[in-house]
Amino acid sequence: MQHALALARKGVGLASPNPMVGCVIVREGHIVGEGFHQYDWRDHAEIVALKSAGDKARGATLYVTLEPCNHTGRTGPCTEAIIAAGVQRVVAATDDPNPVNSGRGFERLRAAGVEVFTGACEEEARRLNEPFACWIRTKKPFVTLKSAMTLDGQLALPPSGKKHGKHSGKRRNWITSEESRAEVHRMRHAADTLLTGIGTILADDPLLTDRSGLPSWYSPLFQKFQRKRASCKTRGLKLSVQKLRMTGLICLRY
Repeated sequence: MQHALALARKGVGLASPNPMVGCVIVREGHIVGEGFHQYDWRDHAEIVALKSAGDKARGATLYVTLEPCNHTGRTGPCTEAIIAAGVQRVVAATDDPNPVNSGRGFERLRAAGVEVFTGACEEEARRLNEPFACWIRTKKPFVTLKSAMTLDGQLALPPSGKKHGKHSGKRRNWITSEESRAEVHRMRHAADTLLTGIGTILADDPLLTDRSGLPSWYSPLFQKFQRKRASCKTRGLKLSVQKLRMTGLICLRY
């Protein structure tokens, strides 16, 4: 299951707005198939793993980080594919937080004679998809607050430099390290939307882009908020309404 969770984490920036899911198929003590979900590729992790295993999936044990789906969306139900492949046993970390599917996947597998065990690495699996669970259950985004702060509670240092020229007095020193700024880009990579105040926009003119270098099928939408009204820049991005609502990163300071 730990290997399945490691595969699922590869879906950061690639699976949203779907949950991150990893799957490993084991037969006679050997991994015969594995995979993780990527939104662009459509196939769920179970399907990727089953295709990888081929005929070796018959009589095998399938480890998956989330309950297999038992409904038709962009793809068919994973439960039917698992049954058709002849998988003998399914070990799942946690149930699906989606009310449409929660519990139904396990019920369908058991009804077909597949052994089902749940709860392996459950807490870790739940934390992995906390943003998805928040969105699918409440239709509210999972928000992370990012703030750089000095020991005395300041969000920025006073302007430095001599006041000469057009841009004099506007340069500010970093209060963060290279390591913390790299972490911020990893946070941006995992978010669907970046939000910041108009004060930061005017003071720093930040790009608010994901420069982590990690693979992603989209770039996070950049939104800025003013005190009395909100305006939005898409920078040419085309993202679905559902996608924009799922996760957000609020940046108090660039």
